[in-house]
Amino acid sequence: MVEGQDPLPAVRPPRSPAQIRQSRPLGWLLQTAGTISMALGGMSAAVSFMSLRTWDAEQGPSVVIGLALTSILLAGGRWATRRGQRHRAQVLQTLINFPEGEHVVLFLRSFADDEGLARIQGRSMREGLWLAPNDTEEQQLARSVSPFGTMVALGWPGDMLPQAGAGRHYSSDLEWREQVLAALDRATLVLLVCGPGRQLRWEVEQVVARNQPEQLVLIGVRDAAQYESFRLAMQDLFPKGLPPSAMDRKDLTDGADTYVREAVWFDADWTPHITPLGSPDPEVEVDFLFNHHAWVETAFPLAIRPVYTRAGLTPPGLPSGRVARPWAVKVAVPLMTLAWGAVLASTGRSPGDDGLTMPVILGPPLALVLYRTWRGGQFAPAILKLFSWLFGLLFVAVPLTGPFTGDGFLVTGPLSLPIGAALITGVLLLSRQDVHEWKASHAYKA
Repeated sequence: MVEGQDPLPAVRPPRSPAQIRQSRPLGWLLQTAGTISMALGGMSAAVSFMSLRTWDAEQGPSVVIGLALTSILLAGGRWATRRGQRHRAQVLQTLINFPEGEHVVLFLRSFADDEGLARIQGRSMREGLWLAPNDTEEQQLARSVSPFGTMVALGWPGDMLPQAGAGRHYSSDLEWREQVLAALDRATLVLLVCGPGRQLRWEVEQVVARNQPEQLVLIGVRDAAQYESFRLAMQDLFPKGLPPSAMDRKDLTDGADTYVREAVWFDADWTPHITPLGSPDPEVEVDFLFNHHAWVETAFPLAIRPVYTRAGLTPPGLPSGRVARPWAVKVAVPLMTLAWGAVLASTGRSPGDDGLTMPVILGPPLALVLYRTWRGGQFAPAILKLFSWLFGLLFVAVPLTGPFTGDGFLVTGPLSLPIGAALITGVLLLSRQDVHEWKASHAYKA
């Protein structure tokens, strides 16, 4: 070495594949326990809410304990469910030689973005544990492109448990390129997260060399700065370059606080189009289709709707045309109308009342919500489902809630259980996929 010259950087020895320590039975137990814990947390929240209506000094400690128990049950249930999902996440033996006829979506990204993609969207968490989604952004992304096939990826060599979302293959440093090339040959869609890394540049080179721009979608994540860094470093590889970030456009719908922010898709001649999540669409009222508690899952496929159209597909949850009212709505709305009617008829009375206070106050808005649900409204069903679920659980739990179920808004006596069961049944019916598709079909502009 010449005097004064800096020493050469040490060369890292090739890494072996990760040693994954999954237990599918443990994953099943964790998911089951988490689901039970969240259900109990929901019941505890309903009981605590009703206790606040009759607040007094003597009840104070029990209400505080109830609210604390609610938070513990919900937070613990969410943690257990997510941990269980990782134990049951798909680990692939190889990305070579997929079964004949199996369609795959190849998910390429820098491992530095794994943590961000494994997060739970932020704004929903601030709105309360009972409203927040339980899936990571990567899981939502995998579902959003499911019409193209199963999302697969290489796993980080340092993983002990895979992240939930894409099925992962854990490869050594000596063979990962072979795995990527084989998956590229089979992929019906390639998702590439705009991030840092020399290895990502090699992957971009391979994708562009295949000259199938209509099967490529770039994903802008974190903030405009990360996308701009990627654009400046990589745009020389794209025949027509890359557009600047559009995350700050003023016409965007106010979405959730997510890591996934925008998408870039291409025409057959490599002309790029950049679409932030929450962008308007000339053919579809996208505001009707966004779920702010599953923002990536609902907004990402709408951002790349032309990619679906060219492939002869429709984004998940968006049917190809108007859909007739499904039987589940025809059963659920009358059932819930009878249940809520019984609630209004049985409650709200106090000494000296004529018994009409609650029906007069709550009857008209409740009737409007039920009518809008029957007509396929976009927001009314969510309101109806939320309150019907909370009060349905509460009515079913009346025999267990003793001191909390005296005079007041709760239905007591033999009607409590059937009313609660009717409300919960209605919620489950309105949560069916065909109901979601029927509502979504109203988003098409005339």
